[in-house]
Amino acid sequence: MLQFLMVIPNPEIRSKLEMVYLKYQKVMYYMALKILKNPQDAQDVVQASVIKLAPYMEKMEDIDCNKTKAYIVTVVRNTSIDLYRKKQRRSLVPFDDIEDQIPDEADSMDNVMIRVGDAAWIKEKLKQLKPEYAEVLMLKYYSDFKDQEIADTLSIPKANVRVRLSRARAALRKLVEKEAQREDREKCAYE
Repeated sequence: MLQFLMVIPNPEIRSKLEMVYLKYQKVMYYMALKILKNPQDAQDVVQASVIKLAPYMEKMEDIDCNKTKAYIVTVVRNTSIDLYRKKQRRSLVPFDDIEDQIPDEADSMDNVMIRVGDAAWIKEKLKQLKPEYAEVLMLKYYSDFKDQEIADTLSIPKANVRVRLSRARAALRKLVEKEAQREDREKCAYE
């Protein structure tokens, strides 16, 4: 018996939930991990999602059907997004270990970040952006979310994600250029 299911008073529902958990635990875990990027949070979401399924277990006739699987994945996805948003409210952009957060892929935004090479500088520049711009940049380049995943996470249309990303890149580019001009002026003053 799974310990977290002991909160369910009905033994039949508890047994059915255990079967659901054993059958879909990997799918649920990977869905949560894809969104949260944290194994402990992903496991918490899986357990919370299984508990959330309890009131609907009597309506589920067959746990092996695709309809049941789709419903379970939807519950896990929504629970993961809820936790993600809750954590975002506490700290809009996580900067604890920013050197580890710079992506390895080489696209234009990453080249800007890598070229600068200074994690503290990146942190400061992202803080200077509007919060919604910093958020989409972190989701896109740190969390490796696709535009549709960002749209789902932020509950905005995909087109708005593209617009925000474009504006965020432009704003960051402007900050980079301004910093470069300031450094050039300082360099000229010392020569």
